[in-house]
Amino acid sequence: MSPLPVILCGRNPNIAQIVRKHMLPEYVVTHIILILTSGVADIPLLLQGRTPPNHTTNLGSQNYNAPTVTVVTGGGFDDEDFALMKNACKTTEGIRHVPWLRPDLEKPRPTGAKAHDLNKLGADAIQAFGEGTARRVKACLGKDGVLGTEDEVILF
Repeated sequence: MSPLPVILCGRNPNIAQIVRKHMLPEYVVTHIILILTSGVADIPLLLQGRTPPNHTTNLGSQNYNAPTVTVVTGGGFDDEDFALMKNACKTTEGIRHVPWLRPDLEKPRPTGAKAHDLNKLGADAIQAFGEGTARRVKACLGKDGVLGTEDEVILF
């Protein structure tokens, strides 16, 4: 079975690439959103099955052949950012309605670090954080009924 395509939104490109690597083989991160303006512009296009105009420099796989099954956001995107990205999709016609995953900030982080502290971590801690995040996302997506929900916000 081919890996299922996901969009990953994370502020730290190093962590995003680690998460991308560790989502395999079940999931493939096709597109990585690092800044809010890209999320607002690109996510609606991707959920329409279209390729964003500036995709060639994106850190995701850039394999846009299969439809996205979920949007995953990291803790670097606060409630307001999340709402702006999600609302951009509500006003777009012809999009695929998918679950939106957010970190459960009540759960301990893989390294214990807060989102705003991640740039202060060493390479080993960043690696552990990315791997732990991928494990949590995969565990969440593996629960019965998560994939296939439409526009529901699910905490991982």
